[in-house]
Amino acid sequence: MSQVTVTLDKDADRVVGVVKSLYGLSSKDKAIQLIIHEKGDEMLEKHIKPSFVKEIRRIEKQGKYKKFSSIEEMVREIEKT
Repeated sequence: MSQVTVTLDKDADRVVGVVKSLYGLSSKDKAIQLIIHEKGDEMLEKHIKPSFVKEIRRIEKQGKYKKFSSIEEMVREIEKT
């Protein structure tokens, strides 16, 4: 685990204090970690590759598995991608 010294302005310190109280956390560093994890997940979701989103939408629409009538058909499908 890394340690870092952070200087917070008055408003940021207040936010950390409120998060600490709301979630019943034992320290401000745990509140800061919670804020980073929540915001980090939100930020990372915005940067998902469009090809991944397209594949997930295809799976949602067609289902995860695909049936093939022969091995040759499956090989052709695999070679397309």
